Amino acid sequence: MLRGKILYKFQSIFLLVFPYHLYYNVSMHEMSYVSRVVSLAMETIEENQLSKISEVHIALGAMTGVVPELMEKCYHQAISGTILEGSNLIMVPQPVVARCLDCGNEYEPSRENDYSCTSCKSHHSQIIAGRNIVLQSVIGE
Repeated sequence: MLRGKILYKFQSIFLLVFPYHLYYNVSMHEMSYVSRVVSLAMETIEENQLSKISEVHIALGAMTGVVPELMEKCYHQAISGTILEGSNLIMVPQPVVARCLDCGNEYEPSRENDYSCTSCKSHHSQIIAGRNIVLQSVIGE
């Protein structure tokens, strides 16, 4: 048990001393999302027996905090040497959408509307879109 704690602290210190994202010039945040997108795309390719991929389309939620330019850079690094090599990552921005729990209205919360429902002005809402990255399609033959 003690050994695991020391190892964990060592890994944390190592990351502080040797920041991977600066050395390889990529963002770990974006790279984690790209890894999942590539994994899902590879599953889709296998299920549909595709051999040449031209595009991978994703919905990029506004709340993810992802920088599209870094996402693109990470994507090209992640697909190197795979069937996805040479394909383009098409990112479709997805705005944040909330549903008012009082009246059921769906709206885009913003500073302009004080993040409240545009119909009844309630702040009692739930985010229903714009919080994740979704693989929409893989285009290939």
